[in-house]
Amino acid sequence: MVVLVTGGSGYIGSLLIRTLPKVREFEGATIRVLDNMASGKYYSLFDLPEAARYEFVLGDIRDEGDVRRALKDVEVVFDLAGITSVPLSFKDEKGTMEVNVEGARRLLEAASSAGVERIVYSSSAAVYGNVSGFVKEDHPCNPASPYAKSKLLAERLYLEAYEKWGLRVTILRLGTVYGFAPGMRFDTVVNKFVFLACIGSPLTVWRGAEECYRPYLYVGDAVNALIFASHKSEMVGNIYNVVTENAKLREVIDAITSSIPSVEVRYVEAPYKQQVSYGLDDSKIRSLGFEPQGSLEQGIKEIAEHFGAFITTSS
Repeated sequence: MVVLVTGGSGYIGSLLIRTLPKVREFEGATIRVLDNMASGKYYSLFDLPEAARYEFVLGDIRDEGDVRRALKDVEVVFDLAGITSVPLSFKDEKGTMEVNVEGARRLLEAASSAGVERIVYSSSAAVYGNVSGFVKEDHPCNPASPYAKSKLLAERLYLEAYEKWGLRVTILRLGTVYGFAPGMRFDTVVNKFVFLACIGSPLTVWRGAEECYRPYLYVGDAVNALIFASHKSEMVGNIYNVVTENAKLREVIDAITSSIPSVEVRYVEAPYKQQVSYGLDDSKIRSLGFEPQGSLEQGIKEIAEHFGAFITTSS
């Protein structure tokens, strides 16, 4: 078996490519990565398990030749490629659409004739937009950024490919990812706050925001959900929310202070009144047997351990 992970050097991908060889269904498989390395995260490919078999295709998901080369003999695809930065999507909306939407189109068109058996697409809870309460998958989507809009448009392409070509696709709407992985990011609240706490910098919180809910997803649970979806036939052609826990920002701060008691928290007035508070209802995927195993405490502890030298030396 050959398994393709697009965007395999990224946050989730860097952990997924290390986890797949340990999964019974993928034992002995060749793990192929398609990535243009635009993120510069070459280090996320260091020290891969020696017993596993890996291949790397240096290419762009928008390039037909690169995609067809990457899909040769592939049975399962985990599509994690794309621009994931909301601020960058505002600066370069055209580029974001080209990569996230046209890239998905290119992959699906090639997969339809390449004999691919399953594709799992990593989407985002951002597609819901500025909603309130706990939302299910059938909640209307009103994306508030070019990034979120691009993910919703890509979702529609996936569903069209299922209906038009019979591609066995599954879409996962992931909460905000946190926790340690070789290619992790620090532009999300949990990871950034843990880093600041470790180096002795205060955490600045908008007053009132501490009572707002957000959907948080431990990176290990994100990986496990992708793998879970890849061999569940009843998930084909459907969309699923994935979240470890819906938590208030206050709970995130409490978990950080539990691991790093010396952290200082400063509350400041919010620059505007609106404070979005929402979470994901993940009962749909849980009803199929998926159970998240992580927690905020676990993810925060893992990150803090990697920055331990700063905790012991900071004043």
